[in-house]
Amino acid sequence: MNAADPPPLLDAVGLGKRYGGLVAIESLDIRLDKGRVLGVIGPNGAGKSTLIGLLGGAISASAGQIHFDGHDITSLPASERARSGIGRTYQIPRPFLDMTVEENLAVAQFSLSPFVASGTAAAERREILDRCGLGDAAPVTARDLPLLRRKRLEVARALALKPKLLLLDEVGAGLIDSEVSELIALIQSLKDAERSIIIIEHVIRIVKECCDDLMVINFGKVLARGPTTDVLGSDEVAAIYLGTSHGAAARTSTAVAPRADVASSMASTEPLLALDGVSAGYGQARVLHDLSLSVMQGQVVGLLGSNGAGKTTVAHVISRALPITAGRIRFDGEDITRLPAHAVATRGLAHCMEGRRIFGSLSVEENLLVAARRADAAERKTRLERVYALFPVLADRRNAPGTSMSGGQQQALAIGRALMAKPRLVIFDEISLGLAPVMMDRLYAALAELKREGFTMLVVEQDIERALDLADVAHIINKGRITLSGPPAVLRADERLRHLYFGTEE
Repeated sequence: MNAADPPPLLDAVGLGKRYGGLVAIESLDIRLDKGRVLGVIGPNGAGKSTLIGLLGGAISASAGQIHFDGHDITSLPASERARSGIGRTYQIPRPFLDMTVEENLAVAQFSLSPFVASGTAAAERREILDRCGLGDAAPVTARDLPLLRRKRLEVARALALKPKLLLLDEVGAGLIDSEVSELIALIQSLKDAERSIIIIEHVIRIVKECCDDLMVINFGKVLARGPTTDVLGSDEVAAIYLGTSHGAAARTSTAVAPRADVASSMASTEPLLALDGVSAGYGQARVLHDLSLSVMQGQVVGLLGSNGAGKTTVAHVISRALPITAGRIRFDGEDITRLPAHAVATRGLAHCMEGRRIFGSLSVEENLLVAARRADAAERKTRLERVYALFPVLADRRNAPGTSMSGGQQQALAIGRALMAKPRLVIFDEISLGLAPVMMDRLYAALAELKREGFTMLVVEQDIERALDLADVAHIINKGRITLSGPPAVLRADERLRHLYFGTEE
């Protein structure tokens, strides 16, 4: 830094966060000058949410220092950081639902300046509401706001703290294109010479249109940083999202062909699983739109897409963890659209969910046996032996608490538990999430073995390369819709794939 240059508004050096043996953020540096807008992107599990928690004070750092506006704030709690000039929003809006829009702003105002004159405070609230497009909503109860207006209220509440640094956490999540356009206009209106903004986002369009610079993190480390256009055009960044870090030779050598008898059955039978015109979402957030796909007996289908595309929502509606708002789901010819989750499971559909969901109070073997409680003793023993043969580390740790193992070992346990139900179809949801490449290789080798045995699988994944190595057919989901489908070789050659991931495909 030149001696004449002004000091940065934010200077975080050597930031680290560990949860036991898990490293979420490692030796990460962020320097942000006044008036700049920095975007932060990365795949699921990269450490983005941890990073914004460290900067905002919701999470305490295990290592490093944070200087803000010339002061060391490393040890300050979130409340003090807010008062010092750091405002933030949340991916899922958190207003006081039974208060009006204006009252929500007043809470933020008076937490910052409890003795401000009421007339002055009211004028400031009106100005903020007008700026955020909520001027007509001041008397409306927050509970009655649609999703986009709740997100506007999140921004307005943060502005009521008069922030010098604004942290925006995935503000585009759950919005349709027209709403994203409105949000982009709002963010652009907030840029000025004195206020800096950090945007954690998976909607690449927001990043492209709002950010001066872009930082990509993966496994808690900075992979790339620079002007937004340059970073998004980087092959190295594309590799993180599209899974091309192994190279073409590795893709060719690891692809797994279906068994001949399985290939024959795929060509001659009705789908084992079929989704027809399915729409779904979470509260006011619309996620899936008229989505259709099918899985044949013995087939491996890949469902691929970027963070926030709707992949996990598809998995949840199939296993009935989430109701649908339109469409129909059939399994083995039966309409299961309105069946509860446990009834779907008893019909032979297993869901290896994102996040592992291991029972910490149970041993490894007890976690496995939970899924086979309907089987007799001899059958349970047979299934255990099969899982232990697939994952020998589980046999070695069978008496250890399920959550005492590494992340990769816990994911192996989650896969084994799904197999213990002896399912007819397994949904594997983001099994590579947050794992080191060597552990991903081991897990996908196990799935390749299952494919050779004729297992039917729906593999939900961000890592395109690994999933295409395994799949017989794959679908690319973008903004809740299937946008590309076909055999792996066809998709690999399709130039639209990269455009879809980086938000340039209309």
